[in-house]
Amino acid sequence: MIEMIAALIGGVLYGLLIGIIPAAGATTGLVALFGVISYFAHEPYLGVVFLMAVVAASTTGDSFTAILLGIPGANSAAATMVDGFPLAQQGRASYAISAAVTTSTVNGLLWGCLVFLLLPWYTSLLMVLGIPELWAFTVLALATVGFVSTRFWFRSLCAIALGIFLGMVGVDPNTNEPRYTLGWFYLEDSIQIMPVVAGLFAIPELVNGLLTKSRTATIVKSEVLEGMRVVWQNRWLGLRGGFIGAFIGLLPGLGGAMADWMAYGSAVAANPKERFGNGNIKGVIGPEGANNAQKATSMIPTVLFGIPGASFAAVLMSLFMYLNFELGTPDIALDTEFFTSMTFGFLGATILVAFLCIFLIKPISYITSVPYKYYFPVLLTLIVWTAMQYTGGWEDLAMLAIFSALGFFCKYYKFSRPALLIGFILSDKIEKLSIQMLALYDVDSLITRPIFLILVLCILGIFTYSFIKKGKIDYA
Repeated sequence: MIEMIAALIGGVLYGLLIGIIPAAGATTGLVALFGVISYFAHEPYLGVVFLMAVVAASTTGDSFTAILLGIPGANSAAATMVDGFPLAQQGRASYAISAAVTTSTVNGLLWGCLVFLLLPWYTSLLMVLGIPELWAFTVLALATVGFVSTRFWFRSLCAIALGIFLGMVGVDPNTNEPRYTLGWFYLEDSIQIMPVVAGLFAIPELVNGLLTKSRTATIVKSEVLEGMRVVWQNRWLGLRGGFIGAFIGLLPGLGGAMADWMAYGSAVAANPKERFGNGNIKGVIGPEGANNAQKATSMIPTVLFGIPGASFAAVLMSLFMYLNFELGTPDIALDTEFFTSMTFGFLGATILVAFLCIFLIKPISYITSVPYKYYFPVLLTLIVWTAMQYTGGWEDLAMLAIFSALGFFCKYYKFSRPALLIGFILSDKIEKLSIQMLALYDVDSLITRPIFLILVLCILGIFTYSFIKKGKIDYA
């Protein structure tokens, strides 16, 4: 038991560190573990505890840089940043962080406990939801972009279109030929997500902070309790975000960023008379309810069927293989010690990282009282290092520079950066599912699928309503 606790603490500390590093996140943190995973070869179940602790801790830690510095710890944390960062600029960083950590922890524990009860149910669900339904869910997520667009709706539509186009750069799945690469071999493996996130969000906010010499107010300790109270006051909003995250996690391959943005769009839609993007705490509670819930339920398709529930889960599957755990097989389904280790790692880390984040809010948040000129070079170095993890060459720097310029342009001319990012993230999934659906189904077969038809009607209704209604978020 002592060894399991040691593995848990190690995973939490490492995961929290990875979460705090700008634009890193669980996927990057897990990739970095391939060189050390052999340490657990003789005690593989300790490795399971460690890996699950890394997933849970990095997910919670992502919110720190998103709120404190306006730099998402991972692309999914960008939704939290939209309202969390303005709150920090108003001197309410501890208020936003405590609300984020509380919502994330409650939903992580709730859905983590329910995951194993849902295992038999998911087998039946898999038989009901096919490619058309997965396609419809993905497009439904894109429809929620309307709720996270600026008041300049036409510019937001342009941002969505540009994001989808950029997501299509790489190899044409129909012909297996390079597409939109301009002859640049580097782009044949598509545009990497880290330079996109870092360039669109991190660099513009860093430079803006340096030029304006902005700094947040001193952290007020009593606001930690206030952040917890506001979560209770908006408990149904947080639980709804958790449900959205949990459901997206169940659907193979859709990913965590979609869940966070759908939860954010749901929060905006549920409060049509309120402004978002200028420090609305509901814009923090909504997406934070989704992140840990999605991580928990994505383990169901990953473990039972060997189908990654998100990008981090694909890396996690590879790491488990190093420990001789082959997911998606009958043997793993009968391995009770494996499931016990997963449960202990995820739930234990969720609780431990919550205590660490709450009790360390003040020292960690002191970073916001340091003048930008002191930590600007440190953060810039971290961002550049993160963006260069693909090849380590000049091409990574070039992509970071290109998307930084695009980020400045969008910020200045009010083209929605969140909308662009969502379009980019969902582009590949929409295209691949569209190709599969057109190849396997015709109109006659599609109209016999009631879930698909209901989702299509929801897509049309949400997309129309979100762009007809006046008043969007005050953020670009």
